[in-house]
Parts: sequence; C-alpha cells; structure tokens
Amino acid sequence: MALYDSKHWLLSHIRNSFISSDDTGISEVVMGGENVLQTISTSKYDIYPGIEDNEEEEELAESLDIHTEFGVRRQRSHTSVQLERLQRNMIKSANVRHVKWEITPVSLTDEEKAELFPKKDISHQKKNYVSELSKLLKACPYLPLNPFREYSKYDGNAQLGEATRKYGIFITMLNLERRNYPMQVSIIATAKVHDLIGLVCWKCTIEYPDCTLKDSVDCYALYIAEDDGEVDFDFPCLDSRETVAKFGFGFLAIVERDSKLAPATSNHSPTSQEGNSVLCENVNTKAQQQLEGELNKLLAIEAPLYQLYHVNILNKVRAKIEIHLGISGQKIELDPVVKQRSSSKFPWTKQKPATYDMDCVVACDLTETKSNNRAVLRLVYDSTALSSSIGDSAPSQQGTAVWSNFKHHDFEAEQKIAEEIVQKINNILELRCSVRRQEYISLRERKSHRRRSFHLGPR
Repeated sequence: MALYDSKHWLLSHIRNSFISSDDTGISEVVMGGENVLQTISTSKYDIYPGIEDNEEEEELAESLDIHTEFGVRRQRSHTSVQLERLQRNMIKSANVRHVKWEITPVSLTDEEKAELFPKKDISHQKKNYVSELSKLLKACPYLPLNPFREYSKYDGNAQLGEATRKYGIFITMLNLERRNYPMQVSIIATAKVHDLIGLVCWKCTIEYPDCTLKDSVDCYALYIAEDDGEVDFDFPCLDSRETVAKFGFGFLAIVERDSKLAPATSNHSPTSQEGNSVLCENVNTKAQQQLEGELNKLLAIEAPLYQLYHVNILNKVRAKIEIHLGISGQKIELDPVVKQRSSSKFPWTKQKPATYDMDCVVACDLTETKSNNRAVLRLVYDSTALSSSIGDSAPSQQGTAVWSNFKHHDFEAEQKIAEEIVQKINNILELRCSVRRQEYISLRERKSHRRRSFHLGPR
C-alpha cells in the first residue's frame, strides 16, 4: 500500500499491465516507443528503477511484480533424485553416533550397588489410606446386579464391521419433562425385537437411574411412534420374535404391557382386573384382525406378479413328476424339470408342458395335509374353454356347463408352499371374476346340496 504514493511506480505498473494483458499486441506497439518515466520531473527522494535508463540501453521496462517464464522446465532425472536422497542420508548419518555395548569386566561391590539403587524410606507415609472406589464399595456392599446387563452385547456403538440400525426410542415410563425427548439407540441388524427392548431397558437404567423398571423384558413392548413422541396404539406392538432389520421405522416407543390401554380406558375406568384383561384381549384381537386384513390386501396386490414354484404333479396312478409351476395374473404354466425320454415303457410317467389361461381356471383348494409337512392341492380348470381357445370354434354359452367339462391337476409340495400357491391363485381368481368360475361354484353348491338332501331326506 505504501508504493501507491509513488507516481513512477503507478505509471510503470499501468503501462506494463496494458502490455501484458493485451493479446492483440497493439498496446505494446503504442507504448513501446516512449519512456514516460523520463518525462516526469523527479526529486531526490524519488528513487525507482528505470528513471535514468535510455531507450537505446534497455528494452521495455517491466514491472517488478510480474515475472514471466518462457518454456517448460525439464523434469528431474531419476539419477539426480537418487543422488539427492543419498546426500540427505549422508548428512543425517553424520549426526548419528554408534556406540557398541560391551560388558564391563569391572565387578561392583555390594556397597557400590547399594549406592546405585538406594532404598526409599516410606515410614512417614500414611498406611490407612482409603481410595474413593473403596469408599463407594463399602457404602454399597449389597449392590444389586442390573437384570438387563446381558443385552449390552447387542449395542451397535461397540461393533465394528457389522450392519447396525438406529432408532429414536421414546420412554413412556419417564416423567412428562423427559419423555418427549427420544433416546438414540444403535443395535446390530441381526438382533431380535426382544433384544432391542432389553438394550433400551439397559440404557435407561444407566442414563436415568431414578426410573424404576421391572426386572423382565416381557413386561414391555415396542410400538410405532411419531416424531413428536405420540404413540400410535392403532397398530399392534412389534413382534418380539422378528429381527429389527425387518422394521424401517425411525421412532419407536417402549410401553409397559399393563399400561398400554390407558388412552383407550380413560373414559370407562373399570374397577376390576377381570374387566381390564377382557378389554385387553378385545383390543389385541381387533388389532390382529386389522393387521391380517392389511396383509391380505398386500398379498392380493402382489398376486398378479409372476412367480415360479418347484412342485410335484400327481398323475392318475399317483406317480410323482417334478415340474416348475409358473403363476401370473394371465396364465399358469406347467414345465417338466427333466425332459422325459420318448422310449419310456410307462406312458403315465410322461408329462408334457402345458399352459392354461387364467380365465379357464375356476378353483384351487387344499385337498390333503400329510404328516411329513407336505400337502396336496388341486387345480380345477374348464377343458371346453381350453379347447375353444386353441381352436377356432365359438366358446360355450353361459348356462350350458356340465360337471364333466371341468378337469383337474393334483400337485404335491411343502405345506407352506402349497398354502402360498392356493392363496395366490384364489386372489387372482377373485380379481378376475370369470363367468366359468361362477358356473363352477354354482354347480358345486348344487351338488353339495343334493348330497345333503340325500343323507338327511326321509327313508
């Protein structure tokens, strides 16, 4: 800033700035032939390079602040780098002194050894000194053990390299001032909800020692909560047998199982424990029914999606053939797993690939449940509708269906898979509501009515 007082410096800086920043070169042509510094009167205090220079002796004056470098510097060779490194090592090694350790042959007497390591006099120190930890242990000789200490191993903050989940837990057992602030809990993703409840209780006993908790984890449950701490009692509590990775809620609330019906029973206030237990069972049943209804809706929405199952088809002689059963919202496909040889002696062991349009399928039910955790399901379809869809003939009219027009296939699979197949197909059939299915249901009802009238009629 002090240089701004010099008019020579300012003029030189402006002149060189124009010349260096002009890419066209016009400024250099215009300003290069004159030396402005010589035309300005100077005093004895004005000392600046270039004032007394002539045009013949010096080229264009350059600003001292601008340094122009032409060309590119060549990179240093590997040999020069190695030589410089060796020189640095030699300088460092010159400051290091190597001393060889040798055993001295001179033997010391006992008096000299005693002088090297003299004994300290500790008689003046206090012998009855008691530490603060000893005082605390003496004050609480029968300190109870934390009943939730075994759940501390599921803390995600102490784990490295394992997947964890973080939740904000509202503790409803605290007072009104502290229950509105969630406690951040990190737990490993493979833990159960039961373990998460125990971990929350263990952290609560450490952070809030004045909070009284029950000794069993079964006395508490986790509910879905809003970010402001409001507990959503419309949904049931989380299943303690499920893993925490299954639930993606950010905020939960831990509630005592006996006091979770307080918002619902505040207006009625029953006086007996029997009334509380009956009301609790009714609320649990209603919540479970609502949850089952929501699950059924989700399954009905996902039913038209294609899914492949590995099952066994049973033919007329009850021989089992492995097939792939593909189910979608439009059709059902039967594909044998292994291609059968055409020279087989038994024709009933052959299974050809088949495809059935979902409009031809009329029913799917479980017919048998075996003791080895397997089940048999039956798929009923309209053979006349299948033949009319393959050929060019017109489909049969409504009301002309007979019982012999409906054929079936029997499949065997694990009981869980069989129930899933039956539920998936029935959900698709309920969404489509075909005419052939209505005809089959009416025929089956009339047939069952005739059987009941035959058994219960007059003799």
